[in-house]
Amino acid sequence: MKSPRLFGILLLALFALTLSLQAGKNTAAENDDGTGIKWYAYEEGWEKAKAENKHMFVDFTATWCGWCKRLEASTFKDSTVVKLLNTEFVPVKVWDHSKDTLNIDGYVIAERDLIKREFRVTGFPSLWFVSPHGVRIGPAGGYIDAPRLLSYLDIVQHYRYDSTRTEQGEKIVPEKK
Repeated sequence: MKSPRLFGILLLALFALTLSLQAGKNTAAENDDGTGIKWYAYEEGWEKAKAENKHMFVDFTATWCGWCKRLEASTFKDSTVVKLLNTEFVPVKVWDHSKDTLNIDGYVIAERDLIKREFRVTGFPSLWFVSPHGVRIGPAGGYIDAPRLLSYLDIVQHYRYDSTRTEQGEKIVPEKK
């Protein structure tokens, strides 16, 4: 009597795990219909950011996270946010349960270790900006609404965080004497 019940519970748990992992896949093909943010895996996003000289916007997320789901349902559905992230940034999504190993310009690290050791993420969601040169600019925090995210995107897009650039993002070249 206990064996069929245990088997049923195990089968149900396996099914739930499969659905959870399927929902958490982070490939560039996600939202290819043009209506949402086109997310990239970290390694692919890093290569694209370097090649196109764009900042990366990194969303560290978890399938079990309620605030992550709210972020997806509201902020990441805002048409201005979607357009700006898809055109001026390289949006990257990193899942808490990933078992992938990354090779970032010869630096090999597990994606889970990237989350914990490199970015020191302690809670989800955690939103980060990375420059086209690989410099971590900083976190934008956890859940944020669209207007606040748009103001952060404007600051990063135009290099307003960098005192060696003009308001338009141009590099300041010192005059020769």
